Amino acid sequence: MERDAESPEDRALRALRAIDDGADIGAEAFALSNEFTDRHTARLSAWLRRRRRPSVED
Repeated sequence: MERDAESPEDRALRALRAIDDGADIGAEAFALSNEFTDRHTARLSAWLRRRRRPSVED
């Protein structure tokens, strides 16, 4: 299963199922946190790139 195609809600539900099946709670929470941070860092980076781009008027 490709992670990019998976919604955050689906990933969270999958983590909860894994925890229910005996997975390490800390590892699952850490993975969710990293995915959240990566997603939002990518959005911020894209926004900064758009802001630095010279406008058509320049």
